[in-house]
Amino acid sequence: MNHLQRHLRVSDYHVPHLKVAFASSDMKTVDQHFGSCESLLVYGVEPDGYELLQVAEFQVVEGHLPAKVASRIEVIEGCFAVYCNAVGEAVFRQLMAAGIRAIRVEHGTSITSLIQSLQDQWPQRIPQKQRQTDLADSLADALEDAGWDE
Repeated sequence: MNHLQRHLRVSDYHVPHLKVAFASSDMKTVDQHFGSCESLLVYGVEPDGYELLQVAEFQVVEGHLPAKVASRIEVIEGCFAVYCNAVGEAVFRQLMAAGIRAIRVEHGTSITSLIQSLQDQWPQRIPQKQRQTDLADSLADALEDAGWDE
């Protein structure tokens, strides 16, 4: 049984740097559990902009049906992450196997604020000196963890 009711895809002509999904019933905030969400929105995010790429609406069915989760994962294929209010452990593993990170946020968190946060953390926006320091620190930590001493 296909749980997908409606699916709007905007042209894929321009491929964004980063695709992210949001579990939302109102199209403005993250307010849904991933496995039982009414709809998913997929945005393309770039350092200086973003655009809506897809909106998918699902039949809301009670219970833990594999096809229900599979239809949701299929819609967000190729996304870096999905923001939701909750996700079960088994579904979390399925998302990870598909290369998608599940990120839990508080109910009612604004989609726009989450996109802005992603843009604020964009590597090009971090001053070069800070990036080099962060890289050097992480390399030193990795070497220390591996048993290397100075």
